[in-house]
Amino acid sequence: MTEHDFVTASNGVQSPLPALPALPPLVKYFDRFGRREQVLRNPATEKWIIPVNGQKLTIDIDFGHPWIESFIKGHLVDILTRGSVITLQNYYRAFCELNSSGSLRTIIFAVATEPPSAFQNMWIDTFRNSLSRHQAVAIRSALRFACEWGVGQWRSSDVSLVRSLPGHELSKYAGVRNGSSMVATAQQSMLTEFLDQTARNACRLRGLGELQAAGVLALAFQFGLRRTQIASLEKEDFVFHSDDTLHVRVELLKQRGQKVGRTVNRRIQTSWVPIFKEWSARRRGPAQKFFDMTPDQVGAAISSWMEEITGKRHSGGDLRHTSAQRLVDAGVSRESLTDFLGHTDVTAANVYFSSSSTQAGLVNAAMGYSPAYQGVAAAARGDLITAAELLSRPIDQQIAGIPHGFPITGIGACKAGQSSCQRNPVLACYTCHKFLPVSEERVHRSLLEDMREVVRRFDQPERLARVSPAMMQLRLTLEAIEEVAEMAREGGGHDD
Repeated sequence: MTEHDFVTASNGVQSPLPALPALPPLVKYFDRFGRREQVLRNPATEKWIIPVNGQKLTIDIDFGHPWIESFIKGHLVDILTRGSVITLQNYYRAFCELNSSGSLRTIIFAVATEPPSAFQNMWIDTFRNSLSRHQAVAIRSALRFACEWGVGQWRSSDVSLVRSLPGHELSKYAGVRNGSSMVATAQQSMLTEFLDQTARNACRLRGLGELQAAGVLALAFQFGLRRTQIASLEKEDFVFHSDDTLHVRVELLKQRGQKVGRTVNRRIQTSWVPIFKEWSARRRGPAQKFFDMTPDQVGAAISSWMEEITGKRHSGGDLRHTSAQRLVDAGVSRESLTDFLGHTDVTAANVYFSSSSTQAGLVNAAMGYSPAYQGVAAAARGDLITAAELLSRPIDQQIAGIPHGFPITGIGACKAGQSSCQRNPVLACYTCHKFLPVSEERVHRSLLEDMREVVRRFDQPERLARVSPAMMQLRLTLEAIEEVAEMAREGGGHDD
């Protein structure tokens, strides 16, 4: 035995390091982004090259001690065989950070030599507070590896102890709860206008940049797709059933067990189909991926494009959260939202439903504490309501038909011209960036009161599905009119 087979404890006593499971000569795993099987040969070597999301990841396992390096190699191989390349990448980075700070050696040697109960005390007293959340997650994963492979004094029965180790508090979905991850109504309108215009002019656009941007943003905005899902799409995933009917096949991420690799079909909004049709016909070269972008490139591009279009930098995650919240506000069930998000349970869906009640409160304030509004706000919480008086025409011919019977002249001007607008007047104007409102507060206050009167006509709940589109438009319009009225009162104006 050599000096590397022993470790000296703080009391000066030398303890032998336990044996480790032998590494296999090669490791086969499935590359979900590349859609093919990959092979890592001779994982006992110090340096690995692993394809990750269209790029090459270099894993340089140099942590200053052979036993530590062998232990971490075994752990990362175990992760890789489970098909989670991104998890491997995250854990490797955490181990590198710990090695740079000098903590890795102490923690891993404690795993090697201490009994589980003693390590638990060390975790509570010292280790946990010295680790970031993602570092703690990586170490706990390494502990589970030690349990499964019987490293040192760890056994499979100790997995429950590892699971009970106190971790770091995580305010998951905090941005959903406080609204910071949501794209504002006005910015959603700007994005929609960009997508509509790009679709209308698709065949006349000289460059491909707008088509690429519109295609990526449409998928992120309509379906809440993650950047990896968008980047992974290939031409064969888009199926045209007619000139205006297009379905896209998407692989769901973060699935468990037999659901790993599950795909779903989504129908792209009819008015945006020309974007994808033109991009598919004109995109350059034999690129395997439809948009010829890596996930990192998609993520960076979405933020940049959103800033260019709306004036504010929003991530793909913000678009995903906004899409989910929009569906909840429109009246979908928890199960439908869970399916839309591709989740395996309703935990996240419950957060969006809880947040929807908060957003409905904003409209309640705009209503001036109208008692009748309490029934309207309930629609966002999943109760049942009808609005037969509001929907006098088919829903495909108008957004909600709220203006019936009310004077709507004098509210402002449209930079594009109302005759060329394909949207329902008034309901769309207040959420359109081309709208130039007059500076008289009384004009907007008068219209706001007229719309409040419409709300007071709501009947008792019957069928949510018949009113949910109107409810969504009503909420957004009330907020927008209130905002314009306040702007007029303060003497502000819109920039051209």
